[in-house]
Amino acid sequence: MQARKIYNATDYLAYFQKELNQREVFQHFPKIYVYFQELSETFLAVFNKKYENLFVQWAKLLAIDAQLQILLELCNHGKDDLVTDLGLTEEEIIAKIRKEHRFFYREITGLKVTQKPKVGLIYMSEE
Repeated sequence: MQARKIYNATDYLAYFQKELNQREVFQHFPKIYVYFQELSETFLAVFNKKYENLFVQWAKLLAIDAQLQILLELCNHGKDDLVTDLGLTEEEIIAKIRKEHRFFYREITGLKVTQKPKVGLIYMSEE
């Protein structure tokens, strides 16, 4: 999804909703659906809240985005493969995403988890 096609936070979240719906994830994994709803609600709340420090807001949005990205990637193969391929329950999948999202941007930029991240906005979600 390109930034020029995103007009607001709802448009951004709708992309994830559409992709996960097409893969029938929500229909077969109710706990993952609830998790997605929680992420979406939190994203909207953070997006719409006025922060004294914009960097705090960005960090929170990036942390939620990392979780959405990981969820989408794990569900890449659709409903049939999710739990079987991963060998995890829905609860374990959610726990894994919550734990590993902190290093998501480091990993997609080619850094190892053990490496110190560079200074950059994309790394602000690391706790």
